Amino acid sequence: MSTSVGIGFSENPDSKAAGAEIARAATDALGGKDCDLAIMYSTSKHDPVKLRDGVRPIIGPKSRLIGGYAVGVITNDRLAYEGYQVGLAALSSDSMNIDMFIETGLPDNERNVGVALGRQLKEHQYEGDPNILLMYDSIKERPPEGVVLDLNLATPLVGGIEESLGTWPRTAGVGMFGDWQSEPTYQWFDDRVERHTAMALVLSGGVRMDTIIMHGCRPSSGYHKITKVDNNVVLEIDGKPAIETVAEMLGPDSYKSWEEYPFFVTLGVNRGDRFGDFVEEDYANRLVMGLDKERGGLIMFEPDLKAGSDVQLMRRSIDFKYIGERAEDILSRVEGRTPFFALYIDCAGRISKYAGTEREEAEEVQKHIGSKMPLLGMYSGVEIASVGGHMQALDWTGVLCVFSE
Repeated sequence: MSTSVGIGFSENPDSKAAGAEIARAATDALGGKDCDLAIMYSTSKHDPVKLRDGVRPIIGPKSRLIGGYAVGVITNDRLAYEGYQVGLAALSSDSMNIDMFIETGLPDNERNVGVALGRQLKEHQYEGDPNILLMYDSIKERPPEGVVLDLNLATPLVGGIEESLGTWPRTAGVGMFGDWQSEPTYQWFDDRVERHTAMALVLSGGVRMDTIIMHGCRPSSGYHKITKVDNNVVLEIDGKPAIETVAEMLGPDSYKSWEEYPFFVTLGVNRGDRFGDFVEEDYANRLVMGLDKERGGLIMFEPDLKAGSDVQLMRRSIDFKYIGERAEDILSRVEGRTPFFALYIDCAGRISKYAGTEREEAEEVQKHIGSKMPLLGMYSGVEIASVGGHMQALDWTGVLCVFSE
């Protein structure tokens, strides 16, 4: 009983040819075994139909296919973004069960879609413990010039799933988008090419998925209380307009003006010991994506910050040594089992050109994980993982998943 995995990567601008290239490279690595599951991620520069048409004849008619758009792709030895990157993992197993579920109609309907998807997950019978990988379309529509990005929100989606599912099994997830210009984001579900979906890939049988969070932020302030919100707009912190309070938190020596707060200012919620040591797994980071100038508010990626929530200003600090230590930590958790595949969900904001780092933090994952097992990663819009016992949408975070048997 064993599982084999092969990885394919291409930057060929011809979408159908690129699909054939990645499928051939991945299935060749299976050593003649049939492909049971193909997981594929691609930037928005590719045509989703032509990619599928390139992949399908090679992985075979019975293989399940799932995935969607991403800002970039990470493999064992390749890491690139904003071009024609596409990556595929082909899995063959005689010990793993594969189930896939999908719900459509996500925009402005996240909770109901989550309830329906959770119901599908709950009602299905699994052999062994299920491990869930959630994927959903982050983009509603491309906004007009100067208008703040309008997203499909993960918080009500996750809440709806939990409403039906009850207790979460081992779960991780990704909010997918294909570029910074908010072009339409497509998903693959077998031979379907869809938009505005929420999907779940469930692996059961002899497989187990371990996850670990890799933060890129640390607290840089004490606790401040949110005192007024409007959906995903934080209007007041400590009884004052949120923009003013953030300016005070940053201090008079900050080189950032309030116009620069979007995609820079990050608020953290500590779900652990308020006054204990910093524990990465207890923090959920919330990134500002725009400003409500008239009301002095901060427009957040998610609507989960409420009046009464205590938050801290977070300082971005990607520590390469820390990334390596976290990667080694997850390997220690699978001791006694055989790891066969790793999936890295990496916030697109952690790309070096946006994070201001000299090199890519994902290189540490390649070094510590990619040297030991097949690795596929994507640059994401939103990451989903368990924080302090709660399934949580995250920002500016890496979520590393290691599958073992």
